[in-house]
Amino acid sequence: MAPKFYDPSSENEQAPPLPSAPLRTLAPNVVLQPPLTRRGSGPGIILFLPDPSKLSPRTATKPLDPEPVQKWAEEGFAVVGVTVSNLNFTADSINSVVRQSLDGLLALDQSQLDEKDKFAIIVYDASPELYQILSNVEGLPITCLIVYGISANPDTIRSAPRIPTLLQLTQEPNSEPPTGLTIHHYSDQTNHFVFPQSSDYHGGSAALSHSRSLVFLRKWLGGPFFDLEAIWAEHCYFEFEVRSVAKTMATMVQEPYVNHVPTMTGGVGRAALTAFYRDHFIFCNPEDTRLEVISRTVGADRIVEELIVHYTHNKMIDYLLPGVPPTGKKLAVPLVAVVNIRGDRLYNEHIWWDQATTLRQAGLLPDSVPFNDGSNLTSLRLPVAGVECAEMLSDEQNGKSNEMMGSAWGVGN
Repeated sequence: MAPKFYDPSSENEQAPPLPSAPLRTLAPNVVLQPPLTRRGSGPGIILFLPDPSKLSPRTATKPLDPEPVQKWAEEGFAVVGVTVSNLNFTADSINSVVRQSLDGLLALDQSQLDEKDKFAIIVYDASPELYQILSNVEGLPITCLIVYGISANPDTIRSAPRIPTLLQLTQEPNSEPPTGLTIHHYSDQTNHFVFPQSSDYHGGSAALSHSRSLVFLRKWLGGPFFDLEAIWAEHCYFEFEVRSVAKTMATMVQEPYVNHVPTMTGGVGRAALTAFYRDHFIFCNPEDTRLEVISRTVGADRIVEELIVHYTHNKMIDYLLPGVPPTGKKLAVPLVAVVNIRGDRLYNEHIWWDQATTLRQAGLLPDSVPFNDGSNLTSLRLPVAGVECAEMLSDEQNGKSNEMMGSAWGVGN
């Protein structure tokens, strides 16, 4: 039987430690980070990173999005990070750095590097010289290349690269790309939009470009692939059935977050989210809580799920109706969850639901409210449905469309 309250000493609250693989220094400007997943192994990639002094410092609170080396390791890659400080951009010097990076990766055993013959390179804030050298690399097991920030002018991208290449640009190219070159662009962004420590960071563009890069890497490296549905199901199992804070948090990355959009409840960061799950979520759900899945879309690193959450409001549900005493009402809440999974653990959950129908079903929202039409005080029937909106979501034949546009609604009703 699932526990009804939090007991940190119980067996239910004992969970495995988070993945841990120490960062290693290969050279003054080169580091190696083994995969930071529960699986612990994956293919190898090499990152060329700008000197931190080139980034405009961020004055606002730093987002949870980690630095590229950690982020790609959490995706399941073995990562070498090369900081481009005083690097000499000649073919020989670049090839030497790549070989040094490959040697570091190949020194890992099979439990950390599961592919010895295929590697990828990602270049951030690339110069035209560095791009030309890396896109024409020969004699090395580099399978694909991703470049951020290269100029989009025709002279830079005029020739076909020797290996499949993805360009993540901040301006739209004015010519058709040659064969072997895939291009995405992000309007109104600077070259440093993916760096969370930079004032130029843009979360939406950083997330979109990361997802596109992930798909590209998996295509040409053959992985790593994870069963996102199984990861999400495991998280929900510990959250709703086992009701374990520790085991739920063990399914998430080092610094995750959850945002329930309608009520702005959740937690940002491991400490805050752990406290939220412990004090306001896992043990606040009524005993009869039931999830009815309507649809599920699985992407490269996200699950989008439509569902209806059924429960009786016989206890305060902090995240759903914060501060509202139990009403005893049956609730059927239509909900959408967008779940970002990084590697084999959750990074974030963005969750929306119809708060108006929740209030209506709880008996807290009137059918009509006073309304001044400019000359008279009358009433306005609110365009809000009750449980019928959940019923029609579950069965499209169980309800009628467009009734709220009829004469029985609006002003004077």
